Amino acid sequence: MKRITNYLIALAVAAFTFTSCEDVPSPFGSIVAPEKGETIVVTPTGTGTEADPYNVAAVLEYLSGLGADTQSDKEVYIKGIVSEVQEVDVTGSYGNATYYISDDADGKANKFMIYRGFGLGGKKFNEGATPVKAGDNVIIKSKVVLYKGNTPETVSNNCIIVELNGVKDGGSGGDTPTPTPGEAKGTGTQADPFNAAGANKYIASLAADTESANDIYIKGKIVKFANNGEFNAQYGNASFYISEDGKESSEQFYVFRTLYLGNVKYTEGAQPKVGDEVVICGKVVNYKGNTPETVANKSYIYSLNGQTSGGGSDTPAGNNDGSLEKPFTPAEANAFIATLAADTNTDKDYYIKGKIIEITEKNQFNTQYGNCTFYISDDGTDKDGKFYVFRTLYLGNVKYTEGTLPKAGDEVVICGKLVNYKGNTPETVANQSYIYSLNGKTSADGGGGGSEATAGTLEKPFTPAEANAFVATLTADTNTDKDYYVKGKIIEITEKNQFNTQYGNCTFYISDDGTDKDAKFYVFRTLYLGNVKYTEGTLPKAGDEVVICGKLVNYKGNTPETVANQSYIYSLNGKTE
Repeated sequence: MKRITNYLIALAVAAFTFTSCEDVPSPFGSIVAPEKGETIVVTPTGTGTEADPYNVAAVLEYLSGLGADTQSDKEVYIKGIVSEVQEVDVTGSYGNATYYISDDADGKANKFMIYRGFGLGGKKFNEGATPVKAGDNVIIKSKVVLYKGNTPETVSNNCIIVELNGVKDGGSGGDTPTPTPGEAKGTGTQADPFNAAGANKYIASLAADTESANDIYIKGKIVKFANNGEFNAQYGNASFYISEDGKESSEQFYVFRTLYLGNVKYTEGAQPKVGDEVVICGKVVNYKGNTPETVANKSYIYSLNGQTSGGGSDTPAGNNDGSLEKPFTPAEANAFIATLAADTNTDKDYYIKGKIIEITEKNQFNTQYGNCTFYISDDGTDKDGKFYVFRTLYLGNVKYTEGTLPKAGDEVVICGKLVNYKGNTPETVANQSYIYSLNGKTSADGGGGGSEATAGTLEKPFTPAEANAFVATLTADTNTDKDYYVKGKIIEITEKNQFNTQYGNCTFYISDDGTDKDAKFYVFRTLYLGNVKYTEGTLPKAGDEVVICGKLVNYKGNTPETVANQSYIYSLNGKTE
């Protein structure tokens, strides 16, 4: 069988005539011309602008200069004739189409894939856009990519038709024009959330079906609700689309199964509505490599029309986020953990406040491991809202002794990792939680946290000099039992002591004022805000003020430092996670 493919030769050749070839490898692998007939090689023309679109030969030539899987840094215009239609989604939920365009109607003069593109003006095919068909003349606008180094195509869900059979966006062809893709904005932080375009661009860079390492913030207005506008009563979540201005657009973002303000389940009366401005916080994923969205039950509405979960007395019940400032109630902790995947520990520590219910003989002090197990509730009574504190440690994150055991009725704040054990029991992770405060006392003010140091607490963190002096008193190479806090400003992060891409940690020195002086303290392989891995975009910089929280060690008896991967930035320039 003969394989006839397109082959672009040197630019010096001014014109090409009809030709044919047998068994010549395609320069783009997966683009194969028809089995019969001749291949037409066409001179590349156009500059890729709206006024002067590329022809298909020219966009193939343009892509040959990009690396594999490197998206163009700009949107380009391409003209061609639809030569083959693979799929047009007129009834499903995506409303996009995949088809080929060529420099001729038969697909013999080059082929270029339009991958999951939208209709005229960006309108979806499941919402009235005229479906493309073989023989249509189109001009499209999109970013382009050489997928896996062998398939020239548009970036998924980025392409729109700007002219169809001579009818331009906004013309009389029956399609209602909608906004074209917007400019990507934001960095995805709480202070600078992504817009919809920014979120789509960031998520498109992730590996398929791999969740983001950190929570991402995305801001927009609700365009419409998925699933006929109904929230999911069984799971208490909702799915909807947002865009920068609340209007239909090819640059809208899919918020999938998100939770409500305060990271709790929705109720029917708590649902937002179309037009509401929201900031979404949570994990995101490039679902199947082609659909940017939030991870089911791992995102929530951080703010609704400017109001956060702590925004006032009219905020619905469940308005805490598990932080030290706003610890979960036992009921809220149960509701939050119920949304987690079974048997998967949370990435970060959460705080839960309540009173201890009677510590039974079965669930009491474990002498072998120095931990203790009990239930807590709002008022210390055995009621439905109780929460299971499993194998927790004592004040200061150290082991209990028999004389330090709490008792029924004591008010505690628990800090630690959480898990949905076997998918049906919300609880703390064994030996990865501790009593942060007991009847209002922390380990810093007489709560029994030990006498290792008079400072080093959150309320009174060590200076770098104090940390060095304290660690110098410790036995060589023995980690502290509990976490300590150290405050200072980062000295320049050198090439040697910078971000470790393999482990997601970072190493640097801190001092009182950020200068390289004798009193500097060595922060070794620390993690980021929220006790999660760094990414390159989250790295701190010289001069930043940080509070470090974690275990300390006198390495080889001569180097005070943090224990590798057992410390994290508690606050960065005054901001916690």
